[in-house]
Amino acid sequence: MLNTILFQVFRGVYWVLNLCSWAIVLRAILSWFLRPDMPVYNFLLRVTEPLIAPFRPLAYRLTNGRLPIDLAPLFSYIALMILMRLVTYGMVYLL
Repeated sequence: MLNTILFQVFRGVYWVLNLCSWAIVLRAILSWFLRPDMPVYNFLLRVTEPLIAPFRPLAYRLTNGRLPIDLAPLFSYIALMILMRLVTYGMVYLL
């Protein structure tokens, strides 16, 4: 019974992390085509910025501010992939 509940919790967490990772990818792609004042892009900015902002200092430190692209979305995407993998291992352990 407890395993089933924990499995569903892990599944929900995995689903949310997956949704966040797709939002980051969509934001990165749409940043080339849309202005920040467009409603769709503005929504993606508000949703993904809390996930990306902690990685900005790291990205700036690694590139010394010389690159014209922001690597923080890539770092946050990698972190989400690692978290998704850990959640998957947790789900497999419960089976």
